[in-house]
Amino acid sequence: MTPQEFEKVLLTKAKEVKNYANNLFPAKAGNIALRFINGNFRAGGFQGATFKKWKKSKGTTLVKTGALRAANYYTTQPGQVTLKNATPYAKIHNEGFKGTISIKAHTRNSYGKVSIKTGKFNKNGTERTKTMTQKTGESNVKAHTRKVDIPQRQFMPVQPNDSPVLNNAIEREVVRDLTNMFKN
Repeated sequence: MTPQEFEKVLLTKAKEVKNYANNLFPAKAGNIALRFINGNFRAGGFQGATFKKWKKSKGTTLVKTGALRAANYYTTQPGQVTLKNATPYAKIHNEGFKGTISIKAHTRNSYGKVSIKTGKFNKNGTERTKTMTQKTGESNVKAHTRKVDIPQRQFMPVQPNDSPVLNNAIEREVVRDLTNMFKN
């Protein structure tokens, strides 16, 4: 290979690397980060420098409807990826919160059980009933303040080098892609 051919190949590879860093890499890193976050939900803790298990709550911790887990997404810009979660309570769970909150005045419904006849009869001739939940009343709640202490249950990295596990996964992908790029 002549020096002119080598220079041409080198410029071509430099353009490929620049295109990879600005356009392809951010989306790959975003997908790796989303898999990492979902892995934290499955594991029930954050995989940082050490594994931090979440404090237990009723049922599966941080998963009641799955809205918090499903709301994770990323946006890309040239050479950059940003992880986001649109739910209003995501930051509170990810970072924890201790303080006083204001509760607005509202109406609270009360419910009770009611037996309703179904119109069907059993073998001995008595009518079957079905128990239903029915609104039995409502009461007004005045505006007030409440002290809360929500423990940190981190599921998403906050700092750029928050998790060596995530950084190693991204680094492996970059090395694999660059190795394949320079094989040719």
